[in-house]
Amino acid sequence: MKLNLRSLLLMVLCLVMIITAVACGKATDESTESEPAESTVALDPNAEPAQDAFGKYDPPIEVTTIHTNNSSPQGFWFKDGDTIDNNIYTRTYEETLGIKYKFLWTSPSDQAKTKLNLTIASGDLPDVMSVDMENFEKLHQAGLIEDITQPLQDYATKYTKSFMSGELAIMLEPVTKNGRIYGIPNGFSYKDNGDMLWIRADWLRNVGLEAPTTLAELEKVMDAFVNQDPDKNGKKDSYAIALGGANGAGIGNAYYNMFHVYPNLWLKNTKGELEHGMYGAEQRVKMTAALNKLKEYYNNGYLNKDFYTFDDNQVQQQLFTDKAGLVFGGLWDAWWPLVQHLDVNKNAEWIPIPIPTSDDKPAKTGVNAVSVNNVLVVKKGFAHPEAIVKMTNLYHDLNNNPETIQIEKYGIDPANSNQIFNYYPMHVYDPSFNFTGYTQIIQALESGDGSKLSPAYKLFYDQVLDYEKNKTPGSFPSYKSYTKHGSMGVVDTYIKEKRIQMNEYTAAPTTTMVENGATIRTQFEETFLTVVTGQGNATLDSFLETYDSLLGVQATKEVNDWFVAKGKNSIQDWFESE
Repeated sequence: MKLNLRSLLLMVLCLVMIITAVACGKATDESTESEPAESTVALDPNAEPAQDAFGKYDPPIEVTTIHTNNSSPQGFWFKDGDTIDNNIYTRTYEETLGIKYKFLWTSPSDQAKTKLNLTIASGDLPDVMSVDMENFEKLHQAGLIEDITQPLQDYATKYTKSFMSGELAIMLEPVTKNGRIYGIPNGFSYKDNGDMLWIRADWLRNVGLEAPTTLAELEKVMDAFVNQDPDKNGKKDSYAIALGGANGAGIGNAYYNMFHVYPNLWLKNTKGELEHGMYGAEQRVKMTAALNKLKEYYNNGYLNKDFYTFDDNQVQQQLFTDKAGLVFGGLWDAWWPLVQHLDVNKNAEWIPIPIPTSDDKPAKTGVNAVSVNNVLVVKKGFAHPEAIVKMTNLYHDLNNNPETIQIEKYGIDPANSNQIFNYYPMHVYDPSFNFTGYTQIIQALESGDGSKLSPAYKLFYDQVLDYEKNKTPGSFPSYKSYTKHGSMGVVDTYIKEKRIQMNEYTAAPTTTMVENGATIRTQFEETFLTVVTGQGNATLDSFLETYDSLLGVQATKEVNDWFVAKGKNSIQDWFESE
């Protein structure tokens, strides 16, 4: 029988409800009043909120939070004297909701995880904040966050609930514990996700090559980028791949995907069991091949010999000084950092291309059918847990809801692509906003009529036309995203050609993953650098032994127990049968 996505996701959700009910029937002393034994709560997107979804606090209340992307440049900057503490968002939230949100601390993105871990360890939490799934699990297990089931039911607008119901009800799965909801999930559907290569088209022309589709073709390009003076400056001073190692092993998922390796996924092996897409028993050979290839590229001079000392800023400098012509990147690289290249070289022509393949099988990008990237949570005991729901309602109205959106004021400045939405610390997206926009913009471009587009999509449409005509730098991101030759066009290719590897594991991280995941990441980063550069003493065999003992054996059992409990319903099988 052929299932549609709605049927499959609802089946998964129903199975989770059944499993939860069975588990609740075997309740132990570990059950608490905050986690009553009942089935998963369903949110009705057609029901009006029982309370005022935008009710203003009078007198105003102070709500503490954190900002984990407060560094420049990160795709946004403050203007007209605004600051992180006083800007269009802080003022609007106080004027509209009576909420004065205050930052306990702010941090550059590359320091945020460490600082947040210290905050959680100390127990000195803000009233509300956005955390990743790993920290969500830590907070819940420690009993540090509020059950927000009732506030969601009472205060969430229809629009807010629409992203946690119907096909997207699966987004509630990882934030629901014993039938109660402990956070507002934020993420994307598979249509708004994907990794790819970004490559200098002007360099390709200079060396007389086409965009590569296979690994062999890519290797010819990389060699030419090093040895054939692609920037025509008369010097042998360029590299192929922009890469840094100071902030971790940052080669990018697209690189591994060329070898059918998927760092953050669980997939079915030949036995029909789930294994890690990178460290699993059958995946290790492919992972080893990928690392050995990168070592070969390092020895060939395709990477800067000192890349392992580079931080993110130094990686960007490789791009902006025309020293590297290839990035294993993602969907939004045009918005940041590539748009900044135009400030120093307006003729730099970056294009996104699908992942080349290392063999006769198509290379796939690894994604989640519906991913939960972060969760908005409320500190246990906070007097106004409904505040996070009101704040989310307002963010949706300002940035996502087609009927109320004010994208030029709160989203993206059309004059310079300043990402104003990054002023706010707790984003919640429309999971399919961008792919929906892409399809509508393509239709408008083909018909020549963008008048019926919503304000957000009309802005992107106008910027596409502006870049085609005037090459205005501020219009570059939209042009390189919402066109057939842009990054959403690459995703469209993946979907049409079934070049997507779905993550089969859709539940929250297990206790084993939470407790040992950071150690494994750190050890892999050390191993990565040793294998590729020879700088260090770590070995791949030793790393895999550590992985098995600390994480692999137990996590694989936990994941497969979950897979069996849900009837081994495969999202990958659904996708490939559509």
